[in-house]
Amino acid sequence: MPLEPGKPLTNANLEGVGGGFIDSVVYTASGTFTKASFPTATRVRVRVQAAGGGGGGAAAAASGQHACGGGGGGGGHAEAWLDLSALATSETVTIGAGGAGGVGGANGTAGGNSSFGSACVASGGSGGILGASSAVAFGVSGGSPGVGTVGDLLLSGAAGTASFGDGNLGISGTGGSSPMGGGGGGRASATTAQSLVGTASGNYGGGGGGGLSTSTGSAANGGAGANGVIIVDLYA
Repeated sequence: MPLEPGKPLTNANLEGVGGGFIDSVVYTASGTFTKASFPTATRVRVRVQAAGGGGGGAAAAASGQHACGGGGGGGGHAEAWLDLSALATSETVTIGAGGAGGVGGANGTAGGNSSFGSACVASGGSGGILGASSAVAFGVSGGSPGVGTVGDLLLSGAAGTASFGDGNLGISGTGGSSPMGGGGGGRASATTAQSLVGTASGNYGGGGGGGLSTSTGSAANGGAGANGVIIVDLYA
């Protein structure tokens, strides 16, 4: 019920007034949301962020050649307004793990999906493509983004960017951002014999940057994607 006109905004007078914000519960690891733990709540706003994909690795670059991996895709995002009465006694909370960067000349791995029961779900970003050793001008693709799949508001992450190299030198791909975190930056070098590990992404849900190797440099791993997160805002 609404606050009676003329009453001051004291804690005692606000007791029983519906619709107000109570608190937020942040899940950075998988767990369980239990309704009985929040007896004064009647509605929740759930924000689900999936994990980012890992950056593509770079193979060892032969003399006069380059190898540069693509960036990992950013994780998708979903939000939902839910009545607690419509939820089960407990709801499973799943937090997607960030994708690993590609080891040496390997693709990055995809980020994991995040979900709040079956009511709010988002998918993780794909891993960046590996960079093979080459002397010709070319690049490889970044990972595709994750998307929100179930909820009232469904958002996409950003795709990882492609890499590019020519002759001895190159630049690796940048990880795609998510609605809740930036991607790992690409690596570049103006000198040969370099082996640069891809940059890890930021929390939450960003994709990892690609690895880079320049003429005679050893193989370089891609950067890791960031884990997902779920935030549950409680309302009376």
